[in-house]
Order: sequence, then C-alpha cells, then structure tokens
Amino acid sequence: MALIFSISLLCSFAAGALHMYGFFRLYGIVKAERPDWLQLRGSLSFLYDSLPRFSDPNVQVEVLRVAFGSRAHQLQDPAGMRYALLVRLFLPVALVLFVVGLVGTLAGAP
Repeated sequence: MALIFSISLLCSFAAGALHMYGFFRLYGIVKAERPDWLQLRGSLSFLYDSLPRFSDPNVQVEVLRVAFGSRAHQLQDPAGMRYALLVRLFLPVALVLFVVGLVGTLAGAP
C-alpha cells in the first residue's frame, strides 16, 4: 500500500513540473502580448521589486486567472491556449495526487 502512495507523490511532482512549464510559458506569452494584464501591485508588492516580475504573488494569481478564465482565448498566439490548458489540467491533478500521497503516507506512518 505504501508503494501506491509513493507513486502518487512521484506522479504529483511530475504533474507539478508540467504545470510549472505551462505556467511559465503562458506567463511569457501574456507578458509579450498583453503586459497591461500583469501590471498589478498589491500592498506588499514592494517586497518583490528586486525579484523577477513573475515572483510577485499578484502576478502569479493573474496568470492563473488568465489560464482558468476566458481571457486565454483573447491571446493571439495559438500556443497560449495550449499552455492555458496545461495549467488547467495539471494544477488540479498535481494537487490531488499530492494530497492523496501525503495523507496516505502520514496515515501509514508508525
């Protein structure tokens, strides 16, 4: 039984990697085509001024809004919709597999 939970955790990391690949590619497309969508500043955004723009949580949430919303259809690049679908598919899959693996591993721990 522990093998199933270990495989679930490994698959969650693979799904998470595919999600991150799609996220960063979608971020690049949105940044190139519609930079006005990413000009968000929160109250604590000054903490992220010296870091790359995608490290700001407000920008990350906005990219996820683009991926899960209807704005992905407004992008000119056809790859943008493909990467949005990667994010839509692999984010929930990675989360579910991780929770299943973590709960199963913790439940079977002595």
